[in-house]
Amino acid sequence: MAINDRIGASESGSIGASGMPPRDSEAPTLRRRAMFFTSVSGLALLGLIVLFINILANWAFLRLDITQRRAYSLSDSSKRLVRNLEDPVLVKAFFTPDLPAPYNSYERYVRDILAEYHAASRGKVRYQFMLTEPAKNFEQQAAEANLVPLQFEQMGADQLQIRRGFMGLVFYYRDHSETLPVIRGVEGLEFDITSRIARMAKTRKKVIAVMTGHGETEWQGTPLKTAQDLDQLYDIQRVALTAGVTAPIQADAVLIAGPNQTFDEKSLWAIDQTIMRGTPAAFLLDAKNLELSRFMVFPQNTGLADLLKAYGIRLGNQLVYDAQCQTIGVSQNVGGFAFTTSIRYPFIPMVTQLDKNQPLTRGIETVAVPFTVAVDPVREVSGVQMTPLLSSSAQSWLAPAQAYNISPNNIPQPKPNDPHGPYTLGAVVTGSFPSYFQGKPSPVAGQTLIGTSPKTSLFVLGTSHILDPKLPEFPGADALISNVLAYLSHDDTLIGIRSKGEVLRPLKPVSGSARELIKLLCTLGAALLPVAWGLFRWRSRRTWRHTLSAAFSKANTLARPESPSV
Repeated sequence: MAINDRIGASESGSIGASGMPPRDSEAPTLRRRAMFFTSVSGLALLGLIVLFINILANWAFLRLDITQRRAYSLSDSSKRLVRNLEDPVLVKAFFTPDLPAPYNSYERYVRDILAEYHAASRGKVRYQFMLTEPAKNFEQQAAEANLVPLQFEQMGADQLQIRRGFMGLVFYYRDHSETLPVIRGVEGLEFDITSRIARMAKTRKKVIAVMTGHGETEWQGTPLKTAQDLDQLYDIQRVALTAGVTAPIQADAVLIAGPNQTFDEKSLWAIDQTIMRGTPAAFLLDAKNLELSRFMVFPQNTGLADLLKAYGIRLGNQLVYDAQCQTIGVSQNVGGFAFTTSIRYPFIPMVTQLDKNQPLTRGIETVAVPFTVAVDPVREVSGVQMTPLLSSSAQSWLAPAQAYNISPNNIPQPKPNDPHGPYTLGAVVTGSFPSYFQGKPSPVAGQTLIGTSPKTSLFVLGTSHILDPKLPEFPGADALISNVLAYLSHDDTLIGIRSKGEVLRPLKPVSGSARELIKLLCTLGAALLPVAWGLFRWRSRRTWRHTLSAAFSKANTLARPESPSV
């Protein structure tokens, strides 16, 4: 009786779906079938989960910007501006459908960033995309909004087609309107949108006084992006410091860029007494007069270096070379054939050492500073503090004081014992400044000297050529000037937005041994990496097969009925 009970229990534990115990040959088939149904069920469940998440994302979504510069998120100043709007802003977007690449992706980006403005403003920024059908009404509305029609080249099946289209925005706020006629890229789109909303929301533009009358750089009215932005953002007033002008300048900030003539005492008096009244000023000065057509520089003295020295800033008189520099194209004629060669030009340092804690360099990674001199503090002047903002690299050195030839083919190499960088190329100086005319006879009769200024700020850069329209636009120049004028005029809205999309990181110099090691790793790594990955996968699959075989063997052993014993 005990033997029969034992046999029955063993058989009942191994009965299959058909009522009969499965044979050993059927066990792998059943296991594969079970694994198949399990995999299919898992994939179906995963698909349902993904579908459910996408449905929920239409009502509640989260955007994560993992870019280092947060190029796809609004800055704090933009959020603060739209959150404090008194009335709603309406944005109308005009986009022709089915534009060729890469313009076909701009519409999606504009939708995303306008949604960010809408969320940050708590609904005060509203937007709508204009209907593109019928096409005649769409083009008529775009033309009435002063948008610029564009010509797009699109390659068809067998021919090149020219299409006409629109990509622009129109902003409405109260009785004001602004137009962004063409969206040329997504990098600076936040600056374009925020600046237009700020112009409509502000009751008064900040006044920037630009000095003229002494051969200053004529950057206004030029195609430079910086010139166009400043004219739209500020009330730019040209102030001619002629011999008869002695009154202090009435403005929120003063800009002096690239004079090449000597200032007389009365002109210096007007600038000095403007600063003594607390007006911030930006000095973009050249110690050398540049003649680019001949690749020559000559010394010049405008008198402003002595003025700055009284304020605690000293301008050098030697141009700064830097091995970390801009690449330029030089045309050459050899044997009757003209060709262009790209060479590194040490007279245009690429500055990557910036003080990131200062608002003037916010959002800037790199600035090209052409034909510049060093800026140093004067220790004898108390009550002021100079903060370096832009510094050359450790591979920089000073050109000889009497060097006049700046040809790319005539760059003298530094000697081992020559001093080298980094040198300060741009700085901000804050404090209470002593007057340049303190202890000197007044050049203007009947006017009272203000001997000390209230706490204010000065920005000093050892070159003005970042605003020179005769030269190409340099990386970071427009962002730097925009930040400087916004900082000096106490307009924090646009600081740091201009360069959010600009990413320019030159390679850092490495030693010869490090270069050889990197070269070796790149050469052998490309061949050894697939081999290493193949070996890893082979070992992993081999271990998996052994583990699975052991599990099957154990399962088969447990499934076999025990032999009855008498």
